[in-house]
Amino acid sequence: MTDKPHKHEGVSLLGLPEAARQQHRITKKMLAAQFEDQAPADARLITKAVTLAQLVGILRPETIQVPKHQGSERTVVDIPVLEVALSDKMTAADRTRVTELVHRSMAKPVVLFAYMPDGATSLSLALSHVSRTDPTRSTSVIDAHVMVPTEQIEPGALHLDRLDRTDMWALYRDLVRTAAADGRPVGTALQATDAIALRRRLTDLETELTTVIRDARQAKNQQRRIELNTQARTLRVQIGRVRGIFYSPEHDHGAT
Repeated sequence: MTDKPHKHEGVSLLGLPEAARQQHRITKKMLAAQFEDQAPADARLITKAVTLAQLVGILRPETIQVPKHQGSERTVVDIPVLEVALSDKMTAADRTRVTELVHRSMAKPVVLFAYMPDGATSLSLALSHVSRTDPTRSTSVIDAHVMVPTEQIEPGALHLDRLDRTDMWALYRDLVRTAAADGRPVGTALQATDAIALRRRLTDLETELTTVIRDARQAKNQQRRIELNTQARTLRVQIGRVRGIFYSPEHDHGAT
């Protein structure tokens, strides 16, 4: 992979105002620094997996006109928007692990765009809290994490001016909720944690359906084919139910 800046997809996907935009290179050493002492294997993974990292935006009350969040559990006064390009020498699991490590490396919510070796882009978001076991209070613990291919997201759905602007934490949670549903959440009653769980459930069901359909086509025994086709029908019903409580009804989400 070439060491060239990317097209800043996050700027357009979020509708970042000019005041919130940045363009600063981040060294791999900076990303890995939090793990070098306690988790050297994680530090090595970051160094190996990341080919380029840059800060493309910072969401602050003064740059996006959203109040800071001050609560008993957390304070959110800024949210960095980062882009990382990932090496083609890593497994998919390692790439997911690296995005989680980037979220953990900061004591704040992070919006992360990960550029894959095949040219695809994934939006990585994590509901997290500041680590209570870190004496420096400079790292986070992930409560829930989601990665969404940006090409699946409804155009304009993640623009900051369309999200909950009550405060910075509400805005980030709404970003997670909306992105997890590909920009088409069923309604505001759907919480961010529920949206992540529903997406994971839907992904698992669709993966299982794909496997069952493949096995049915390859089955030589007619009885086995009938059993697999029955299983596929059951999975399609389950997928339909999950989509019905996850996605907005005005959008078509046909089963596989």
